[in-house]
Amino acid sequence: METGERAYEKIINYVEKQIMHGKYKKGDKLPPERELAALLGSSRNSIREGLSILERMGAISSQQGAGNFITDNFEKTLIEVMTLMFILEEGTFREISEFRYALEMQALTLAIEHVTEEQLQNMEYYMEMLEQSPEEITKAYYDKKIHYTIAEASQNRFIIDNLQALTEVMDAFIKDMRAKILSDDSNNEGLMMTHRGIVESIRNKDLEEGRRAMNEHFNYIYDYLDR
Repeated sequence: METGERAYEKIINYVEKQIMHGKYKKGDKLPPERELAALLGSSRNSIREGLSILERMGAISSQQGAGNFITDNFEKTLIEVMTLMFILEEGTFREISEFRYALEMQALTLAIEHVTEEQLQNMEYYMEMLEQSPEEITKAYYDKKIHYTIAEASQNRFIIDNLQALTEVMDAFIKDMRAKILSDDSNNEGLMMTHRGIVESIRNKDLEEGRRAMNEHFNYIYDYLDR
């Protein structure tokens, strides 16, 4: 009789190998459970268990009445993994911010090369709203929108997904951190200047200025976290 571990791992390993060999691509529909069970010599319960794990991983999407499809919805998995890593490895907010810095800097570098006019206009609009908004929560919203648009402009899915996950983890452990930093009178004016410098550097395709502004931006964050 098949063991529980062998049973559900068969379908996981099968799907992973099919993806790696290019036989399954995003959007492809998996065979019905009965066919997978016959193909792998497993029970349908074992197939369901394995498919459920693949869905939690973000590798497949189960659609009621339609079947199971290959997908790439890994953001939730990344958030869960990073959250557990942060807790179990006793990470610090400084460490996670340094990781975010590395991703943001590369996102900026790629954004200068790949940004669209629409994305630039969105960034400039968010910047204007950031400067004009009277409430810290609203400022934090537009701050986040600026950084997400820069990541989006990088056209690198790994950067986009990891930055989104990092943002979720930091928001969970440091509630309203963006709003608190922006409300700090010693930071407010300088942070606005760094945001403006970042956006303008992308518009002007000035990587040196962008890196300088991004460095200053994170120095304000580090200063806040190190207090």
